[in-house]
Amino acid sequence: MVFTRVLRSKSARVFACGLASVIGVATVSVGVSDAGAAKATKSPIIVGEDWDSTSSSAAFTDVTAKTLQLAINQVNSTGGILGHPIKLVTGNDESEPTKSPAVVEQLVNEGAKFLLFNTGVVSGAKATVQKLGVPSIGVTTVDPTFSLAPDDSYSYTLSSPLSDWAAVYCAAWKAAGVKTIGVLRDNSTTTAGLDNILFPQLEKCVKIVDTETAPGTTSTVTANVARLKASNPDAILVADLGGSFEILAQETVHQLLPTKPRYSLATIVNEPTTWKLATPGSLNGVIAMGSLNPNNKYTKQLKTFLDAHNGASYPMTAFDADAWDAVQVMKTAITKAGGATTSKKVNAAIQKISALPASFGQPGYTLSYSPTKHAAANGLCGLVLQQFTSSNKPTKAYAGYQPTCKK
Repeated sequence: MVFTRVLRSKSARVFACGLASVIGVATVSVGVSDAGAAKATKSPIIVGEDWDSTSSSAAFTDVTAKTLQLAINQVNSTGGILGHPIKLVTGNDESEPTKSPAVVEQLVNEGAKFLLFNTGVVSGAKATVQKLGVPSIGVTTVDPTFSLAPDDSYSYTLSSPLSDWAAVYCAAWKAAGVKTIGVLRDNSTTTAGLDNILFPQLEKCVKIVDTETAPGTTSTVTANVARLKASNPDAILVADLGGSFEILAQETVHQLLPTKPRYSLATIVNEPTTWKLATPGSLNGVIAMGSLNPNNKYTKQLKTFLDAHNGASYPMTAFDADAWDAVQVMKTAITKAGGATTSKKVNAAIQKISALPASFGQPGYTLSYSPTKHAAANGLCGLVLQQFTSSNKPTKAYAGYQPTCKK
Protein backbone atom coordinates (compact mmCIF):
# COMPACT_ATOMS: atom_id res chain seq x y z
CA MET A 1 0.00 0.00 0.00
CA VAL A 2 1.27 3.47 -0.91
CA PHE A 3 0.12 6.51 1.00
CA THR A 4 0.98 10.17 1.46
CA ARG A 5 3.25 10.81 4.44
CA VAL A 6 1.77 12.24 7.60
CA LEU A 7 4.58 13.64 9.76
CA ARG A 8 4.68 12.16 13.24
CA SER A 9 4.54 14.41 16.27
CA LYS A 10 7.43 15.15 18.61
CA SER A 11 6.04 12.61 21.02
CA ALA A 12 6.49 9.86 18.45
CA ARG A 13 8.85 7.02 19.19
CA VAL A 14 12.43 8.13 18.56
CA PHE A 15 15.14 5.53 18.21
CA ALA A 16 18.19 7.77 18.29
CA CYS A 17 21.79 7.13 17.39
CA GLY A 18 25.21 8.70 17.05
CA LEU A 19 27.22 10.90 19.33
CA ALA A 20 24.48 13.09 20.74
CA SER A 21 26.19 13.41 24.06
CA VAL A 22 29.26 15.02 22.55
CA ILE A 23 27.77 17.16 19.77
CA GLY A 24 27.21 20.72 20.91
CA VAL A 25 24.92 23.47 19.69
CA ALA A 26 26.25 25.55 16.82
CA THR A 27 25.12 28.55 14.81
CA VAL A 28 22.52 27.79 12.14
CA SER A 29 24.03 28.06 8.67
CA VAL A 30 22.32 29.33 5.55
CA GLY A 31 22.14 25.74 4.30
CA VAL A 32 19.73 24.64 7.01
CA SER A 33 17.76 27.83 7.63
CA ASP A 34 13.99 27.94 7.18
CA ALA A 35 13.73 31.73 6.90
CA GLY A 36 13.68 34.31 4.16
CA ALA A 37 13.03 32.27 1.01
CA ALA A 38 10.28 32.38 -1.59
CA LYS A 39 7.51 29.81 -1.39
CA ALA A 40 7.44 26.79 -3.69
CA THR A 41 4.29 27.39 -5.74
CA LYS A 42 4.79 25.36 -8.93
CA SER A 43 3.56 21.80 -9.52
CA PRO A 44 4.98 19.32 -7.00
CA ILE A 45 7.83 16.91 -7.63
CA ILE A 46 6.69 13.54 -6.32
CA VAL A 47 9.31 11.54 -4.46
CA GLY A 48 8.74 7.98 -3.28
CA GLU A 49 10.06 6.55 -0.01
CA ASP A 50 10.16 2.83 0.68
CA TRP A 51 9.86 3.07 4.46
CA ASP A 52 9.82 -0.15 6.47
CA SER A 53 7.99 1.04 9.56
CA THR A 54 6.80 -2.34 10.81
CA SER A 55 9.66 -4.85 11.02
CA SER A 56 12.61 -4.88 13.43
CA SER A 57 14.34 -2.47 11.04
CA ALA A 58 11.95 0.25 12.26
CA ALA A 59 14.46 0.83 15.07
CA PHE A 60 16.39 2.95 12.60
CA THR A 61 13.97 3.56 9.71
CA ASP A 62 11.59 5.57 11.91
CA VAL A 63 14.41 7.96 12.81
CA THR A 64 15.41 8.25 9.16
CA ALA A 65 11.81 8.82 8.06
CA LYS A 66 11.30 11.67 10.49
CA THR A 67 14.38 13.55 9.34
CA LEU A 68 13.71 12.86 5.68
CA GLN A 69 10.40 14.65 6.16
CA LEU A 70 12.04 17.52 8.05
CA ALA A 71 14.62 17.91 5.29
CA ILE A 72 11.90 17.94 2.65
CA ASN A 73 9.89 20.47 4.68
CA GLN A 74 12.98 22.66 4.81
CA VAL A 75 13.43 22.44 1.03
CA ASN A 76 9.77 23.33 0.51
CA SER A 77 9.91 26.26 2.94
CA THR A 78 12.96 27.72 1.18
CA GLY A 79 11.61 27.81 -2.36
CA GLY A 80 11.47 24.11 -3.18
CA ILE A 81 13.50 22.85 -6.11
CA LEU A 82 13.37 25.49 -8.84
CA GLY A 83 10.06 26.61 -7.34
CA HIS A 84 8.58 23.10 -7.19
CA PRO A 85 7.68 21.68 -3.76
CA ILE A 86 8.45 18.07 -2.98
CA LYS A 87 5.50 15.78 -2.31
CA LEU A 88 6.49 12.60 -0.48
CA VAL A 89 4.59 9.33 -0.94
CA THR A 90 5.56 6.18 0.92
CA GLY A 91 5.31 2.41 0.70
CA ASN A 92 6.50 -0.43 2.92
CA ASP A 93 8.33 -3.55 1.76
CA GLU A 94 8.84 -4.69 5.39
CA SER A 95 12.54 -5.25 4.54
CA GLU A 96 11.48 -8.29 2.52
CA PRO A 97 13.33 -8.41 -0.83
CA THR A 98 10.46 -10.28 -2.48
CA LYS A 99 8.08 -7.40 -1.68
CA SER A 100 10.37 -4.61 -2.89
CA PRO A 101 9.54 -4.79 -6.63
CA ALA A 102 5.81 -4.30 -5.99
CA VAL A 103 6.48 -1.30 -3.72
CA VAL A 104 8.73 0.29 -6.36
CA GLU A 105 6.05 -0.24 -9.00
CA GLN A 106 3.40 1.32 -6.76
CA LEU A 107 5.52 4.37 -5.92
CA VAL A 108 6.29 4.99 -9.58
CA ASN A 109 2.60 4.56 -10.44
CA GLU A 110 1.95 7.30 -7.87
CA GLY A 111 4.14 9.54 -10.01
CA ALA A 112 7.46 9.28 -8.13
CA LYS A 113 10.36 10.73 -10.11
CA PHE A 114 12.94 9.87 -7.46
CA LEU A 115 13.10 7.04 -4.90
CA LEU A 116 14.55 7.00 -1.37
CA PHE A 117 15.02 3.55 0.17
CA ASN A 118 14.61 3.67 3.94
CA THR A 119 14.46 -0.06 4.60
CA GLY A 120 16.60 -2.86 6.00
CA VAL A 121 17.26 -4.64 2.69
CA VAL A 122 17.39 -2.86 -0.68
CA SER A 123 18.75 -5.59 -2.94
CA GLY A 124 15.30 -6.80 -3.98
CA ALA A 125 14.45 -3.43 -5.53
CA LYS A 126 17.49 -3.08 -7.75
CA ALA A 127 16.27 -4.83 -10.91
CA THR A 128 12.92 -3.01 -10.83
CA VAL A 129 14.63 0.36 -10.36
CA GLN A 130 16.75 -0.45 -13.40
CA LYS A 131 13.72 -1.51 -15.46
CA LEU A 132 11.73 1.60 -14.64
CA GLY A 133 14.68 3.97 -14.89
CA VAL A 134 13.99 5.99 -11.74
CA PRO A 135 17.01 7.49 -9.89
CA SER A 136 17.17 5.91 -6.43
CA ILE A 137 19.25 6.24 -3.27
CA GLY A 138 19.69 3.63 -0.55
CA VAL A 139 19.62 6.17 2.28
CA THR A 140 21.11 4.12 5.11
CA THR A 141 22.15 0.91 3.38
CA VAL A 142 25.71 -0.29 3.87
CA ASP A 143 25.29 -3.20 1.44
CA PRO A 144 27.43 -2.15 -1.55
CA THR A 145 25.61 -4.41 -4.04
CA PHE A 146 22.83 -1.86 -4.61
CA SER A 147 25.30 0.54 -6.22
CA LEU A 148 27.43 -2.02 -8.05
CA ALA A 149 27.04 -3.61 -11.49
CA PRO A 150 25.02 -5.18 -12.91
CA ASP A 151 21.72 -3.27 -13.12
CA ASP A 152 23.16 -0.26 -11.32
CA SER A 153 22.41 2.50 -13.84
CA TYR A 154 19.86 4.22 -11.57
CA SER A 155 20.82 3.01 -8.09
CA TYR A 156 23.10 4.81 -5.62
CA THR A 157 24.23 4.53 -2.01
CA LEU A 158 25.16 7.21 0.51
CA SER A 159 26.65 5.60 3.63
CA SER A 160 30.10 4.11 3.99
CA PRO A 161 29.95 0.53 2.64
CA LEU A 162 30.78 -2.60 4.60
CA SER A 163 34.12 -2.84 2.79
CA ASP A 164 35.09 0.44 4.49
CA TRP A 165 33.87 -0.91 7.83
CA ALA A 166 36.13 -3.93 7.38
CA ALA A 167 39.13 -1.74 6.56
CA VAL A 168 38.57 0.39 9.66
CA TYR A 169 38.07 -2.63 11.93
CA CYS A 170 41.19 -4.26 10.50
CA ALA A 171 43.31 -1.15 11.01
CA ALA A 172 42.06 -0.82 14.59
CA TRP A 173 42.72 -4.50 15.33
CA LYS A 174 46.18 -4.30 13.85
CA ALA A 175 46.96 -1.32 16.07
CA ALA A 176 45.62 -3.21 19.11
CA GLY A 177 47.36 -6.51 18.28
CA VAL A 178 44.07 -8.39 17.82
CA LYS A 179 44.55 -11.49 15.66
CA THR A 180 41.55 -13.67 16.56
CA ILE A 181 37.88 -12.75 16.92
CA GLY A 182 34.87 -14.46 18.45
CA VAL A 183 31.48 -13.39 17.09
CA LEU A 184 28.10 -13.27 18.83
CA ARG A 185 25.20 -12.44 16.49
CA ASP A 186 21.43 -12.59 16.21
CA ASN A 187 19.73 -14.81 13.65
CA SER A 188 17.90 -12.09 11.71
CA THR A 189 17.90 -12.10 7.93
CA THR A 190 19.25 -8.55 7.85
CA THR A 191 22.20 -9.38 10.10
CA ALA A 192 22.97 -12.52 8.12
CA GLY A 193 23.01 -10.52 4.90
CA LEU A 194 25.42 -7.98 6.35
CA ASP A 195 27.65 -10.64 7.88
CA ASN A 196 27.88 -12.53 4.60
CA ILE A 197 29.45 -9.44 3.09
CA LEU A 198 31.45 -8.18 6.09
CA PHE A 199 32.95 -11.36 7.51
CA PRO A 200 34.89 -12.48 4.40
CA GLN A 201 36.52 -9.05 4.43
CA LEU A 202 37.37 -9.31 8.14
CA GLU A 203 38.89 -12.73 7.67
CA LYS A 204 41.56 -11.15 5.52
CA CYS A 205 43.05 -9.58 8.66
CA VAL A 206 41.90 -11.76 11.58
CA LYS A 207 40.83 -15.34 12.22
CA ILE A 208 37.22 -15.80 13.33
CA VAL A 209 37.61 -18.67 15.78
CA ASP A 210 33.92 -19.07 16.65
CA THR A 211 30.58 -17.60 15.54
CA GLU A 212 27.69 -17.99 17.97
CA THR A 213 24.12 -17.28 16.81
CA ALA A 214 21.00 -16.81 18.92
CA PRO A 215 17.42 -15.65 18.28
CA GLY A 216 16.91 -11.91 18.60
CA THR A 217 14.16 -12.61 21.15
CA THR A 218 16.21 -14.88 23.40
CA SER A 219 16.44 -14.23 27.13
CA THR A 220 19.89 -15.74 27.60
CA VAL A 221 23.12 -16.11 25.65
CA THR A 222 25.14 -17.55 28.53
CA ALA A 223 25.85 -20.84 26.76
CA ASN A 224 26.87 -19.00 23.60
CA VAL A 225 29.30 -16.77 25.45
CA ALA A 226 30.68 -19.77 27.36
CA ARG A 227 31.54 -21.38 24.02
CA LEU A 228 33.15 -18.15 22.87
CA LYS A 229 35.20 -18.15 26.06
CA ALA A 230 36.39 -21.68 25.35
CA SER A 231 37.66 -20.59 21.92
CA ASN A 232 39.79 -17.91 23.66
CA PRO A 233 39.66 -15.11 21.04
CA ASP A 234 41.66 -11.92 21.42
CA ALA A 235 38.43 -9.88 21.19
CA ILE A 236 34.66 -10.24 20.80
CA LEU A 237 32.53 -8.73 18.03
CA VAL A 238 28.77 -8.43 18.66
CA ALA A 239 26.80 -8.26 15.40
CA ASP A 240 23.04 -7.70 15.51
CA LEU A 241 20.14 -5.32 14.90
CA GLY A 242 20.59 -3.73 18.31
CA GLY A 243 17.90 -3.32 20.93
CA SER A 244 17.57 -5.67 23.88
CA PHE A 245 19.62 -8.42 22.19
CA GLU A 246 22.65 -6.16 21.96
CA ILE A 247 22.41 -5.22 25.64
CA LEU A 248 21.96 -8.85 26.66
CA ALA A 249 24.96 -9.86 24.55
CA GLN A 250 27.22 -7.09 25.84
CA GLU A 251 26.26 -7.66 29.49
CA THR A 252 26.88 -11.41 29.24
CA VAL A 253 30.26 -10.94 27.59
CA HIS A 254 31.10 -8.35 30.23
CA GLN A 255 30.26 -10.83 32.99
CA LEU A 256 31.97 -13.92 31.57
CA LEU A 257 34.85 -12.30 29.68
CA PRO A 258 35.51 -9.06 31.61
CA THR A 259 39.01 -8.52 30.23
CA LYS A 260 38.27 -9.15 26.57
CA PRO A 261 38.07 -6.13 24.26
CA ARG A 262 34.56 -5.75 22.84
CA TYR A 263 33.57 -4.40 19.46
CA SER A 264 30.16 -3.80 17.90
CA LEU A 265 28.53 -2.82 14.65
CA ALA A 266 26.79 0.54 14.28
CA THR A 267 23.57 -0.36 16.03
CA ILE A 268 24.49 0.18 19.68
CA VAL A 269 26.18 3.53 19.12
CA ASN A 270 23.06 4.56 17.23
CA GLU A 271 20.40 3.67 19.84
CA PRO A 272 20.61 5.86 22.96
CA THR A 273 17.24 4.53 24.13
CA THR A 274 18.86 1.14 24.70
CA TRP A 275 21.82 2.40 26.75
CA LYS A 276 19.67 2.85 29.83
CA LEU A 277 18.71 -0.84 29.63
CA ALA A 278 22.28 -1.84 30.49
CA THR A 279 23.43 -2.29 34.07
CA PRO A 280 25.80 0.47 35.24
CA GLY A 281 29.24 0.20 33.67
CA SER A 282 28.47 -2.90 31.60
CA LEU A 283 29.08 -1.09 28.30
CA ASN A 284 32.33 0.46 29.47
CA GLY A 285 35.04 -0.02 26.83
CA VAL A 286 32.79 -1.19 23.97
CA ILE A 287 34.12 0.14 20.66
CA ALA A 288 31.44 0.64 18.00
CA MET A 289 31.29 1.79 14.40
CA GLY A 290 29.91 5.31 14.29
CA SER A 291 29.91 8.10 11.74
CA LEU A 292 29.39 11.40 13.60
CA ASN A 293 32.28 13.64 14.64
CA PRO A 294 31.53 16.79 16.68
CA ASN A 295 34.37 18.58 14.91
CA ASN A 296 32.66 18.31 11.51
CA LYS A 297 31.07 21.74 11.00
CA TYR A 298 28.25 20.31 8.89
CA THR A 299 27.42 17.87 11.67
CA LYS A 300 27.16 20.83 14.05
CA GLN A 301 24.91 22.71 11.65
CA LEU A 302 22.54 19.77 11.28
CA LYS A 303 22.47 19.29 15.05
CA THR A 304 21.34 22.90 15.48
CA PHE A 305 18.61 22.45 12.85
CA LEU A 306 17.33 19.28 14.53
CA ASP A 307 17.40 20.95 17.95
CA ALA A 308 15.25 23.75 16.59
CA HIS A 309 12.61 21.29 15.40
CA ASN A 310 12.84 18.49 17.96
CA GLY A 311 14.07 20.24 21.10
CA ALA A 312 17.55 20.86 22.44
CA SER A 313 17.72 17.44 24.07
CA TYR A 314 17.17 15.61 20.77
CA PRO A 315 19.91 12.97 20.37
CA MET A 316 21.17 13.43 16.82
CA THR A 317 21.82 10.24 14.93
CA ALA A 318 23.84 8.92 12.04
CA PHE A 319 20.49 8.08 10.47
CA ASP A 320 19.52 11.75 10.76
CA ALA A 321 22.67 12.67 8.87
CA ASP A 322 22.02 10.06 6.18
CA ALA A 323 18.47 11.31 5.72
CA TRP A 324 19.52 14.96 5.50
CA ASP A 325 22.33 14.28 3.04
CA ALA A 326 20.16 12.06 0.83
CA VAL A 327 17.72 14.94 0.37
CA GLN A 328 20.59 17.33 -0.41
CA VAL A 329 21.92 14.92 -3.06
CA MET A 330 18.46 14.64 -4.59
CA LYS A 331 17.93 18.41 -4.54
CA THR A 332 21.35 19.05 -6.08
CA ALA A 333 20.76 16.53 -8.87
CA ILE A 334 17.28 17.77 -9.78
CA THR A 335 18.50 21.38 -9.74
CA LYS A 336 21.44 20.54 -12.00
CA ALA A 337 19.05 18.70 -14.35
CA GLY A 338 16.77 21.73 -14.59
CA GLY A 339 13.87 19.84 -13.02
CA ALA A 340 12.57 16.33 -12.56
CA THR A 341 10.69 15.87 -15.82
CA THR A 342 13.41 13.72 -17.41
CA SER A 343 14.78 10.84 -15.35
CA LYS A 344 17.81 10.44 -17.60
CA LYS A 345 18.84 14.06 -17.02
CA VAL A 346 18.43 13.73 -13.26
CA ASN A 347 20.38 10.50 -13.31
CA ALA A 348 23.19 12.06 -15.31
CA ALA A 349 23.23 15.01 -12.89
CA ILE A 350 23.74 12.70 -9.90
CA GLN A 351 26.84 11.39 -11.60
CA LYS A 352 28.26 14.91 -11.77
CA ILE A 353 27.96 15.59 -8.04
CA SER A 354 31.46 15.98 -6.61
CA ALA A 355 32.82 16.88 -3.17
CA LEU A 356 29.40 17.61 -1.65
CA PRO A 357 30.01 18.32 2.06
CA ALA A 358 28.59 15.58 4.27
CA SER A 359 26.89 16.07 7.63
CA PHE A 360 28.58 12.91 8.90
CA GLY A 361 32.13 11.59 8.91
CA GLN A 362 35.42 13.10 9.98
CA PRO A 363 36.09 16.82 9.31
CA GLY A 364 36.48 17.40 5.58
CA TYR A 365 34.50 14.34 4.50
CA THR A 366 32.60 14.73 1.23
CA LEU A 367 30.30 12.77 -1.08
CA SER A 368 30.91 12.21 -4.79
CA TYR A 369 29.42 10.22 -7.67
CA SER A 370 30.45 9.55 -11.26
CA PRO A 371 29.27 7.38 -14.17
CA THR A 372 31.37 4.53 -12.75
CA LYS A 373 31.07 5.38 -9.03
CA HIS A 374 27.56 5.05 -7.63
CA ALA A 375 28.64 4.86 -3.98
CA ALA A 376 29.05 8.34 -2.47
CA ALA A 377 31.77 7.43 0.03
CA ASN A 378 35.10 9.17 -0.48
CA GLY A 379 37.51 7.10 1.57
CA LEU A 380 37.40 5.62 5.05
CA CYS A 381 36.92 8.92 6.86
CA GLY A 382 33.16 8.69 6.63
CA LEU A 383 33.47 6.42 9.67
CA VAL A 384 34.24 7.22 13.31
CA LEU A 385 35.13 4.60 15.93
CA GLN A 386 33.40 5.55 19.17
CA GLN A 387 34.07 4.13 22.62
CA PHE A 388 31.65 3.74 25.52
CA THR A 389 32.70 4.90 28.97
CA SER A 390 31.55 3.89 32.45
CA SER A 391 28.50 6.10 31.92
CA ASN A 392 27.26 3.56 29.33
CA LYS A 393 27.44 6.27 26.67
CA PRO A 394 29.80 6.58 23.67
CA THR A 395 31.23 9.85 24.91
CA LYS A 396 34.73 9.60 23.45
CA ALA A 397 36.44 8.73 20.22
CA TYR A 398 38.49 5.52 20.33
CA ALA A 399 42.10 6.57 20.80
CA GLY A 400 43.61 3.45 19.27
CA TYR A 401 42.75 4.27 15.67
CA GLN A 402 40.69 6.74 13.63
CA PRO A 403 40.57 7.12 9.83
CA THR A 404 41.42 10.64 8.71
CA CYS A 405 40.49 12.58 5.60
CA LYS A 406 43.41 13.28 3.33
CA LYS A 407 43.90 16.93 2.47
